[in-house]
Amino acid sequence: MKKSLLALAAMTAFAGVASAQSSVTLFGIVDLAARSVKNGNAGSIKSLSTNGQVSSRLGVRGIEDLGGGMRAGFWIEGDLLADTGNPAGQTWQRRSTISLIGGFGEVRLGRDYNPVFNTAVSHDPFSYVGVASSGNLRSRFYATPVGNAGLAARNDNSIGYFLPAMGGLYGQVMVAAGENARGNKYMGARLGYAAGPLNFSGAYGKADQTGGMVDDATTWIFGGSFKTGFATFHASYENADYSTTKRKLATVGVVVPTGTGAFKAQYAQATNATLIGLGYVQGLSKRTSLYANFGRVNNKGPATFTASGSGPAGMRAGQTSTGYDFGVRHDF
Repeated sequence: MKKSLLALAAMTAFAGVASAQSSVTLFGIVDLAARSVKNGNAGSIKSLSTNGQVSSRLGVRGIEDLGGGMRAGFWIEGDLLADTGNPAGQTWQRRSTISLIGGFGEVRLGRDYNPVFNTAVSHDPFSYVGVASSGNLRSRFYATPVGNAGLAARNDNSIGYFLPAMGGLYGQVMVAAGENARGNKYMGARLGYAAGPLNFSGAYGKADQTGGMVDDATTWIFGGSFKTGFATFHASYENADYSTTKRKLATVGVVVPTGTGAFKAQYAQATNATLIGLGYVQGLSKRTSLYANFGRVNNKGPATFTASGSGPAGMRAGQTSTGYDFGVRHDF
């Protein structure tokens, strides 16, 4: 009897150690909004849309202690379309990586966010989604025939390195294999510093172009934020050079906390277009919030940018796009 009790105690202790050394977490965000977007002469469209305040997602991540200060980790994360239930099936294209982590930093392999996008999204008060986001003046540019979708946010087949904690200094280097397909080859780097109320960084990215272009496409960006006693101010400047097409994007924004809520505002100016974004978010708990956003894009010349990148097609160049959304977000 005593031997059985001792064996049971030993097994219980071993299980406790094993569970402490490794963990797997299921996580996600559900964000849905009632949205209205009017695109010039093309009219307006009302919809129930995802990603009004932040991108909806479903993911699984895990970490294992390998000993000697070394850890292994994985992270798979995909879009969650709660308005339709992902009719095409769940994919994991937001992020799919495996890592080795230690005192040297982190080596990360797989599909991941590139350095330019990490800089851009960190200084957008609207998390780069919704009708008020500066991404409305950026994302469609990369989808043009002379652009490169690989520069927009994520890259497949990448190997990345992240600096360890170094007194506020942080950085990322990424290279991605082309695998004999134009538009896939990528290299980029990011370096920043965050301490106290200040956070600033700069990044550079280069990729081979699609659309029959032979020159490399390059993008560089600088951004920063400063937190005062009553608000956090953001600013960024980005320059994209695609040989025959060039684009600059400058943004300024502010987030003003109001207890359990916050007011947000942003102004963005790109080549031939400007955006004004306003919003308010009200926290109901640590995991749930309500929000309302407004965005107005004023196009000039040949530009046809739209609020949230959505709405009815057929807007004439140089017209205005206006969007509203009212939604709820829940984290789990």
